[in-house]
Parts: sequence; C-alpha cells; structure tokens
Amino acid sequence: DTETTGLSGGTGTYIFLIGIAHFAGKELVLRQHMLLDLGAEQPFISALKDEIEPFRACASYNGKAFDLPIIRTRFVMAIRSEVTVDDSHLDLLHPARRLWRDRFGSTTLRQLEESVLDDGRTADIPGWLIPDAYFHYLRKRDPAIIAPVLEHNARDVISLVRITDRVARAVAAARTGRAPDHAPAAFALARIFERTGEQDAAFACYESAYYDGDNPLRTKLALAFARHLERRGELDRALRLVETLLDLGAGSARWREQAEARVRRLTRKRWRKALPTAS
Repeated sequence: DTETTGLSGGTGTYIFLIGIAHFAGKELVLRQHMLLDLGAEQPFISALKDEIEPFRACASYNGKAFDLPIIRTRFVMAIRSEVTVDDSHLDLLHPARRLWRDRFGSTTLRQLEESVLDDGRTADIPGWLIPDAYFHYLRKRDPAIIAPVLEHNARDVISLVRITDRVARAVAAARTGRAPDHAPAAFALARIFERTGEQDAAFACYESAYYDGDNPLRTKLALAFARHLERRGELDRALRLVETLLDLGAGSARWREQAEARVRRLTRKRWRKALPTAS
C-alpha cells in the first residue's frame, strides 16, 4: 500500500511511504519504507526494489489503477528499472466488489473493515490530508506530524491481509460445496468458478444463489444457470428452471426473448437425446 505526494498520479507524484507485509512461517511481517527527503528517492526506490524482489506475487487494494502505475513510474524515473508484477498481482478490489457490493453497496477498504471485518476505525487521518501532512513533516521534522500517516498505512496493509483471507476462505469453502449464504456472493463465485473450469464448485454456487436469492436475482442468473445445467446434461432441470420464470412473468422483454430462445434450444436438444431411445 502506497502513500503519495498527490492523488492524481503522473511523473510529478512521488511515493513517500509504502507498507509491505508478508508471512514468515505463521508470523506476519510488516515493513514500512519512508522517503525522508525528496532528494533521496534513488536509495528509497532501490531499497523498495530489494524488498519486493524475493517475492513472486503481490496483492493490493485498487493497486492496478493507482499503486502499481505510480510504482512503475517511480522505478523508471529513479533507478531506470521495470516492475514486473502484472501477471502475479492480485487486486482485491475486484473480487471484493463481486462478493460484497450487492450486500454493502460501497466496497471501499473502510466500508469492508466495518461490514466484513467488523473493525471500523474510530480515529484515522483522511486520505486527502495525507500529502499535506507529509510536506508539513518535511518542513518541521516533527515525528508526531507523520505518525498518523504511518498508522493509517499500517492499518491499510493489515486490513488488506485480512480481506485476502476472507476472500480465500470463501473460495475454499465453495470448492468443498459450501457456497456463501449471501445469494449475490454465491452467484459471483459461480461465474468465477465457471470461467476457471471448476464446474462442481460453480454448480454448488449457482444452486445456492438460485434457491436463496430473491426473484430479481433468480431472473438475473437463470439463463447462466440453465446453460450450466445444459453442459452438465441436466436438460430437463434447465428447461423447468427457465419455463417456471417465464410462466411467472419474470424479466424484461429482452430477457424473455432470450429465455424463450433458450427453451426452444433445450427442447430440441431433449428431443434429439430422446430419439435413439424411442427408436
């Protein structure tokens, strides 16, 4: 997690603080690197490079859009080096949105601390004040000025570790057939598992989402669930699922058009499957 001299990015924005955590056995090790003077960026970035080089992967929160582009810029500007973590970078913002946005609305790190971790912050420096606090520190050199920023950054990193754990636990549980009890989260995981080819986990999540969800969610996921059932060879079940929602008058005109096309497809496929038996 980075703290910077501005929130807009660009070549004029410096990283002045970065928090990095990793596990050493069962112990979580958190280190913070701070730029004590703007003229000392080269050794600061070199130390950061040495810190991250042993690791093959990293995680962040909104890092693909904010932290990583600035880190890449400062590496090039300060030490003429590249950062090669794109393929091994997990940005937790995206799975967090899939799992919790429908339940909590906002998926900022602060919101997830309160709603998912049940651990909101009572005192914290606002992010927009952090650049000013750093420049004030550079003028006064009073550690008390920068202490709230260090605490803010450390808390961000610790929360990132805990959110990563919650996401991993949800995925691991679904792989053993225990889908999330929140239907939109189960639907989100179903789509993820389907894309990664984990069909049994996808089925468990689709089924949980469909039977635990309200009617709008059932309509939203019905065609995807029907396609999944079709691929599993469960044509009768897929057909009943879509026909039931059509009989209830669910969905928009566009959805009903797609659902009727799915019914025709499933009906033809079922007849073709039945023909050898009939003959």
